Amino acid sequence: MAFTHYQLLANCSDEQLRTICERRRLPIPLRWEDEAEGRVRLLKTMVFHLEDHKRLSDTLADLDSGSLVALKHLANEGTLPDAPVLETLRGLGLILPDGEGWAVAERVADALDDFDDGALNFQAPEGVKLRAAEPFRFSLALTSVLLRCVAGLRVLKGGLPAKKELGQLMQRNAMLQEEQDATLLFTLLHRLGLLWSREGRVETLLPAVTSHPPRWVAERAFASLLEHDLKAWGMPPAEDRHFLMQHLLERRGQALAVQPFLAFLKTLHPLDEERTRMVFLPFLGRMGIIQGDEGYTHLRLTEHGEALAHEYLLRDLKGTAAHWQPLELDQPMVLQPTLELLTPLLQNPHRLLQLAQLADVEALDAMGTFRVSHATLVRALDAGVLLEELGQRLGASTQTLPQPLLQLLEDLSRRVGEVEVHQGVRLVRARTAHLADELKLRPELAPLKLATLSDTVLEVRGDGNAHALLKQAGFMPKPGRFLALSVDSDEKFYLWALAALAFVDEKGMNHHLEPVQQMVRSALQKLHDEDPALYQEVQRRIPMLHLGGEDQLAEEVQRILEYAAGHTLMVELTYLPPAAHRTQLRRVSPRTIQEDHLLAFCHLHQEEMAFRLTRIQGVKLLNERGWTPANHSQAG
Repeated sequence: MAFTHYQLLANCSDEQLRTICERRRLPIPLRWEDEAEGRVRLLKTMVFHLEDHKRLSDTLADLDSGSLVALKHLANEGTLPDAPVLETLRGLGLILPDGEGWAVAERVADALDDFDDGALNFQAPEGVKLRAAEPFRFSLALTSVLLRCVAGLRVLKGGLPAKKELGQLMQRNAMLQEEQDATLLFTLLHRLGLLWSREGRVETLLPAVTSHPPRWVAERAFASLLEHDLKAWGMPPAEDRHFLMQHLLERRGQALAVQPFLAFLKTLHPLDEERTRMVFLPFLGRMGIIQGDEGYTHLRLTEHGEALAHEYLLRDLKGTAAHWQPLELDQPMVLQPTLELLTPLLQNPHRLLQLAQLADVEALDAMGTFRVSHATLVRALDAGVLLEELGQRLGASTQTLPQPLLQLLEDLSRRVGEVEVHQGVRLVRARTAHLADELKLRPELAPLKLATLSDTVLEVRGDGNAHALLKQAGFMPKPGRFLALSVDSDEKFYLWALAALAFVDEKGMNHHLEPVQQMVRSALQKLHDEDPALYQEVQRRIPMLHLGGEDQLAEEVQRILEYAAGHTLMVELTYLPPAAHRTQLRRVSPRTIQEDHLLAFCHLHQEEMAFRLTRIQGVKLLNERGWTPANHSQAG
């Protein structure tokens, strides 16, 4: 005889009803125990929710295959399950007392008929052997792409790596064996904003990566894997990928038979079974998110896959914190006399990225292999790594570094900064007057048509690229690109945005960036007023945003101001007003110098003012046209 939910629930005690409501998360009418008709209201509310198709399907889907088979046998044959299974099904209200024993409500029995018997038996047989999965493989694969992109990769117009560059991504990279994996991970990272496209090339945007915890890249990339449109890779729809991971997580620790498991899921959701089995599951296996046997007839979610799915689906970062500890550590490294550097790949990815700035990536397996050379160290300097940081990153102390590397570092320290190039205003500053004279005489630098402004400052009047020609001539210009850092406590505003602006500033500020420019200047002024020590660190790390810099000789300051006035250019002053205790940042358009004052239009006060030269502590020329109206007032 078939019983309805209402008939069977009427046989339950109040305590049993409370248990079912709690386990199934059903709403309970207020004060139902205090009213004569309260129990009737409770039963009607429970019936409504217990028979809801989605709630019922979700509850059945959460059961393991053994419990599902036992429930169906009880519904069809009256066979009672074992005590542990009986207790589970009773607590969920899937089996209820009928006065003499236990029964399955008619609505539950009808729902079970929707499932093919084969689809219910998706538990893998005992003793099935699954291939071992490499721990953290998904995270390591993402890191391997970032490492290969540090030095830049050529890309197609569509944003994917060019065919030859794919070879570089995969060259001696044990984490990536197939091109589709390389391009897919590349795309996920690019969509996260961790790869920076410039002039047909893509490189790792290190500040955006290192501003977050080491686990963040993998967490966000996994979310993108489940959320984004990935039709180009033949992936099933995003909702299918999300649905599959949800049910794999609910069966963590269980080995599942793939074919009946997918058939079971297809009963609940219109799953693209073929693409899920042929494309998505093998990718998850190659990334170490699941482990399976040959052909993926059976699978299990790995510990790494559990952590990723748990964080994404349950939004619980604290629950998996212990899993990510290996990515918080800096592992030991060996730097050989041949300048080959070896270090385990399973470690803090930020440190690996910093090493990739200093060395060419040769191989990525259980160990990462890097090659240090003069060229790689110069490239690191150009990328903004300070000279003193080169040695610190490569060894705990200079005593532990091989002699060939010590010689390289000594040569660099002697030569870096012997010349400095100001691209925006086309100036070259030499370390000494003798070197400035040499620059004018070198035939390789003839296209620059260098003209003297002072003993050490030369103006570029030719069309040549001063930085490139100086490097070709064997000189070591002071680097012009620097690493970024965060200046606000919320980490919502990164100085890498300023670094991007600096590139634009060299070529002329685009008017569309004016709002961002104002935000930048406001943030820097606030930092200058509130934390002078941090402001000095920003100046040290990002000289192209230097709003004053180290003390400049009075003669050089005057020469630069005269140059700006003669070419109607704006400058940025670090100025100490008479009544102030701290310097202020002023953007002005110089007009002329009269005795010990600079007459200039101040863009802060929107009027022409006079600035005492002795109170100007630094000046930076800008590649922006200035303006000098007629009105005039005294600044002091």
